[in-house]
Amino acid sequence: MVARVSTRKWWGVADFVEQYAFVRWPVVAAFVLASLIVAARLTRRVPSAHRIDIASDSAHLLMCLVMLAMLVFPAAADPHAMRGLLTALTVAFAILLAERIAQWRAGAGPDGMRALGYHTVAAAAMLYAMAGHGTEHAMAGAGSPAVALAVLFGLDALLVLGTVGHRSRWHHFVHPAGTHPLTSALVPHVVMDIGTAFMLVAAIGR
Repeated sequence: MVARVSTRKWWGVADFVEQYAFVRWPVVAAFVLASLIVAARLTRRVPSAHRIDIASDSAHLLMCLVMLAMLVFPAAADPHAMRGLLTALTVAFAILLAERIAQWRAGAGPDGMRALGYHTVAAAAMLYAMAGHGTEHAMAGAGSPAVALAVLFGLDALLVLGTVGHRSRWHHFVHPAGTHPLTSALVPHVVMDIGTAFMLVAAIGR
């Protein structure tokens, strides 16, 4: 009973996720697929032309696992623990991003910088969705930024899907050529976009 009451402070996310199971479970399946793809990319040996960026792929895998925990166990997941975890991930990703930016400014290539930037933004967006804002008035005021973020992630998914079959500038921006095969790069990215948008909508959709 106590655990159930605590989730109601979770800005309505747990209730929304449980209520809309017809959307929840396909998203869970998509995150399982994305996790398997990224895990395979981390564990297999690949040619140098498709070298693995361990930091960005590890960040992606961690975010997938966090999303799965929130989606599969919405009522059992402690909101304070999830906020703490997302805060730690956001800070860790931001530190890695700062390191990559410093290396880039020193003359190294931008390898992994954009992917880490994306994961930093995604973790921060999830932290915003999970944070809760106390009063009903505060929740209503926080709805517009959440909707805007959800729209941005949705648009990013559409733009990335539009790169399938041809290497557009947007694909090169998100996943520089030579880092990953097309499918293994795009599928987890689109899944993360859709999952993050879903959780942002869930945060204001109760």
